[in-house]
This record gives sequence, structure tokens and C-alpha cells, in this order.
Amino acid sequence: MKMKFAKIKPVLESFVNYAAAVALSVIFALYLSGRVGWFLVAAFVGAPVLSVLMTLIFVRRIYVSCDTDPLIMCKGDSFDLTVNITNGTFLPTPPVLVDMSDTPAVTAGNKLCTVSVMPFDTESVTISYKARISGPGEIGVKSVRVSDYFGLVSFDLKSADLDSLRFTASVIPDIPEVSFDDPAVSKAAELSAFSDDSEDSAESTGFSFGGFPGFENRDYIPGDPIRRINWKQSVKRGRLLVRKDDETACSSVSVILDSVFDKERAFFPAVAADGRYEGADMSELPFLMAQNAAEQTLGFVRAFILRNYSVSCFIMGKNGWECFPVSDENDMTAIRTELASYSFQSSGNRFPEEELKNQKGSVCLFCTPYFDEELESILSAVGGEGKGALQTVIYSAAESPRISSVKGGDAQ
Repeated sequence: MKMKFAKIKPVLESFVNYAAAVALSVIFALYLSGRVGWFLVAAFVGAPVLSVLMTLIFVRRIYVSCDTDPLIMCKGDSFDLTVNITNGTFLPTPPVLVDMSDTPAVTAGNKLCTVSVMPFDTESVTISYKARISGPGEIGVKSVRVSDYFGLVSFDLKSADLDSLRFTASVIPDIPEVSFDDPAVSKAAELSAFSDDSEDSAESTGFSFGGFPGFENRDYIPGDPIRRINWKQSVKRGRLLVRKDDETACSSVSVILDSVFDKERAFFPAVAADGRYEGADMSELPFLMAQNAAEQTLGFVRAFILRNYSVSCFIMGKNGWECFPVSDENDMTAIRTELASYSFQSSGNRFPEEELKNQKGSVCLFCTPYFDEELESILSAVGGEGKGALQTVIYSAAESPRISSVKGGDAQ
């Protein structure tokens, strides 16, 4: 209701000012000079008609274009978008109203601009945008209208191709620091340690690379594969030790980012009450939840590669599920760039079941903006009888981390 009133308020003010001018001319005609006064009344009454007719001419003779740099940036960055308005007539234009679009992810400093352009000239308006939340955000010109000289009526600009004046700004997500003690990470590591597929590696020969016995050990950290524990040295030292020269990269984990986020199914008041997004506006919640899921995916991937796990990251692309093997920071950069323009779908294939058959290991860490009943049924189905011992840990950005493991169709 407030939005509608804000739009019609300038028109109401213009009508009030125009009515006041006509009233003053009538008073002038009645009490001061009839001949001059009635001439003014006629001029004021006929001027809006002439103004509207001239505006209809300008609607087809004003041209709009945009100048902008490549729109990929990091959170917190600012950039400018320049809108050029060209007058193709020999008269000054009436007010041209340019309404800019933005999203909670990429916000505009000034969304509504009003300019008048001299004959056969061009005026440029610079709009400052700021990247606040990672992911894609639509920016550019939302609408262009031409008002008559009195501000009583306005018309859409006929010559404006709005599709060519809209752009997608891609904001690169951050990589949060995720501890290996994080509930989702530790659970996935635990499942990986006991996974038969994750242990298909060459057995340690007991010798280091120099040809000498590999007695170099370190303290056991939760998540280390149980078979890598040096039991003999552990008994002697009185604490669990793991050989440094053992092959730890044999453990395999797949990190999957959900492809679907149906905002119609999400109950945002419950998400707001959770406290994780305290201070956020309700309109920002979908963007923050999507960002959380994408950034936690990156954080989980880095947490595992720092422990020498074999990590595969699955992201839905234009042609289906894409697998990104990750082993170093260069691979992480490639995934961050991919996620900068990542858009969740409202429906579709949510689990890369077929693609996972070619992957070593049977442990997945699934990141989703919102955990719903459809997702729960999908995960139960892919872990059902005859599907293999698939074990899945689920992280939901809509609530406190929800950890579920699905094996043989039974949720734990």
C-alpha cells in the first residue's frame, strides 16, 4: 500500500498545483482584469492538452543506452552503471523518469532518476551499485517513462529495449573458516573412515620416502581413518598416533550443493525466528539462505582438502550436474567463480545419483538452503535397498545444522 501511494503522490501533487494555478487565474479574471484573466484561464486549460500531445512525440524520439564494466566482483565491492538518454528532437524534453532495478544482493544507491535533455543532446546519469550478498543479482533499467511538462501523466518509452538495458551482476562468495570439528564435517569424516570404498588404497609398506622405517607419527585427530592408526606406537606412548607417511588421501568425500530452492515452500517467519539471520529484512532472507548454502559448500570442501581427503564438488550446471575435483586453491578459485553466477532452480534433479556411481567412496555432504519433505524423500530413495551403502550428511542453511545419515533407506 505504501509503495502504491509513493508512486501516485507526485501525480497528486502535480494535479493540486495545476488546480491551484487555474483557480488563481479565475480569481484574477473575476476581480482584477477580465480580458487578461480569462486569457490566462484558457491558456492554463489548454496547455495540458498541448503538453500531452508533445509528450507523445517524445515517447518515440528519446533513446536510452547503458555503459558498464564486466559485472563480476567480490562482496563489498562497488561499481557504477551509466545510463545515457539521447534527445532526437529540436525541443527540450519533458522530464524523463528512469527507474533502476536492484536486489538485496546488489543494491542501487539511487533507484529513481529524473532528467531533461536539450535538443539533439545526450545526458548521462551514473548509478552506484554495491555488492552485498554473493550470487547473481539483476541490475539495470527497470523502466523508462516520459512525463508531460506539467507532471500530470506519463508514458512508457516506446524506443527503449529494456532487455538490452538489464544485466546480471555476479558476486563471488567467500570461503568461511570451517573447523574439522564442525558437526557436519566430523560426521562425514566419521562415515568416511568406516566406508569400505574409502580404504581402497595401497597399504603402507612401513617405510618412508627415504627408504627408512616410517616411525614419524602425529596425534590422532577425530576424522582420521581408523586403519591409519599406528597401534603399536599408540600402546607404547599411551595415546592414539597416526603415521605421517601413511596415505591419507585415500579417504573420499563428495560435497553437493542443492540445485533447487523453491521459495514458495520455505516458511521464512520460522527462519527469521531461528536467530541465525538476526537483523535481516524478510526480503533478504532468500538471498542470505542461498549464500549460506553456497559458502558453506566451499568451507566444507576446504576443510577436507586441508586434511588430504579426495574431494569432489558437485554443482548443477547448464547441461546437468558437473563434478569439480578439488585438490588445491586453484580448484577452489574455479568453484568460487562458478558459484558467483549460480542460480537455484524452482524444481529439477536435486541429487547426482548417476554421477556419484563413478566416484570413489560412498559419503556425501549435502548443502541446501532449505530442507523440505521432497529432499528427505529423495535422499531416502537414493539410499534405499539396491542403491548401495550411500551415506549422506545434510547441512541446511535455514536452521541450525541438521545432520542426517541415510544408509539403506533408514534415516538416523
